Amino acid sequence: MRVFREVSLADSFTVLNALFGFSAIVYVLLYGIEAHAFALFYLSTFADGIDGFVARKTEKSPFGKEMDSLADSISFGVFPAVLMVRYSASLFPFAALLLAFSILRLARFNTLKFSDFYGVPTLVTALIITSLIRISGDYYTIALSAFALSFLMISDIIYPRIRDPIIFAVLGVVLISAIFFAEMCIAILILTGIYVIYPVIKEVMGRWKQRKVKKLLSKQE
Repeated sequence: MRVFREVSLADSFTVLNALFGFSAIVYVLLYGIEAHAFALFYLSTFADGIDGFVARKTEKSPFGKEMDSLADSISFGVFPAVLMVRYSASLFPFAALLLAFSILRLARFNTLKFSDFYGVPTLVTALIITSLIRISGDYYTIALSAFALSFLMISDIIYPRIRDPIIFAVLGVVLISAIFFAEMCIAILILTGIYVIYPVIKEVMGRWKQRKVKKLLSKQE
C-alpha cells in the first residue's frame, strides 16, 4: 500500500476528475442525455483545472502526469465519444476516431517536455463536442467538428497554455453558469472556437510568409 504515501494533493483532484467523468458516462448510459450528465462533466473540468493549479503550487507525485492523462482520457475522451453515440448511433465512426486520437494525443503529451501544447488539448475538444450536443446541433456539424478536432489534437500546431488568472476566472464563471443554463454553451463554443482557430490561422499565415520569402530569395538568385 506504499502507493498511498506517494499520492499528492493534486493527485486527489485528478482522481476526482476521473470519477466525475465516469459518473457522467454512467448517467448518460442509464438515463440518456440530461442536464445532470453535463453538470458532472463540468465538475470534471473544474477538478482538472484545480489539479493543475495545486500541482504547480505543491510537491508533485512521481506519477502525477500519467494519472492526469488517464483521468483526462475518461472525462475528455470516453465521455464525449459516448455522448456522441447516444445522441446519434450514426456518429459512431466519428466518436471512435475522436476517442482513438484523444488517447494518442494524451500519450504523446506524456512524452514531451514542452510548456505549451502540441495540438488541441482534449479538454477543449470535449467542451466543443459536448456543447454542440447540448444545444442540439445537427448531425453534420457534430460529425465535421469531431473529424476536424481529431486531427487537430495530433497536429504539430502549437496551442498556448492558459496562465492568465483573469481568463481562468472568466472561463470558471462561464462553466459554472453552463451547469444551470444550457444557453451558456454558446459562450463556450465562441471561446473555444477562438482558441482553436487562431493558432491555425497563425500557422497558415506563417507558412505563407515563409514561402513568399523563399520565392523572393530564389528570384534574387
